[in-house]
Amino acid sequence: MTRIFLLLLIALICAPAALAQSNDYSHYEFYIGYAHERANNNADRFDKEGRATFNGTRVDFASQREGYNGSNAEFNQNINEHIGIVTSFTGTYDKTGYIDTRTGRTFNASVQRYDLMIGPRYNWRPEGVTPFVHALFGVTHMRASFDDVLTPRKKADTAFAMAFGGGLDVHAGEHIDVRAVQVDYLPTFFNGKRQDNLRVGAGIKIK
Repeated sequence: MTRIFLLLLIALICAPAALAQSNDYSHYEFYIGYAHERANNNADRFDKEGRATFNGTRVDFASQREGYNGSNAEFNQNINEHIGIVTSFTGTYDKTGYIDTRTGRTFNASVQRYDLMIGPRYNWRPEGVTPFVHALFGVTHMRASFDDVLTPRKKADTAFAMAFGGGLDVHAGEHIDVRAVQVDYLPTFFNGKRQDNLRVGAGIKIK
């Protein structure tokens, strides 16, 4: 997936004339960058709310925040100078441990998180930089592959999610900006409960 994104960026750099541009902003913008999420491990779903068993003994995983690293890609269509519609996809990953509160044993798992969201973005356009804020809405999908077999086991789950945040793009060229920072509050709603998560990132925007 990363190679595909890199090839897309190279193609866009080599063909800037294909991007419609007006004044100091483009009608279409593409972004790719690093993403780090500090997010809930969704323990209540993966241990079936304490009903899952390992070798006939129930397990109850501790709910806690973990760090997940990956990438974020965006497509932004600017309606006018200040308002755009953003479609955002984030994939982050971690090899983490789920702690059984009954025995203290750690159950290792490979975890993937995928966020797909869309929503409005507001851009300020002073000379040289573009600060922005946005409100995005969509879904989060989470998968966990445990080294040990749990019965019954929940391997994946999907929930409603939102992202409220913003960032700062620094103009580096006619068709390139450097996203110095982006920070999002990322609430998710697995198991009918709210999980308060945080996402930060930085990268390159093609315009």
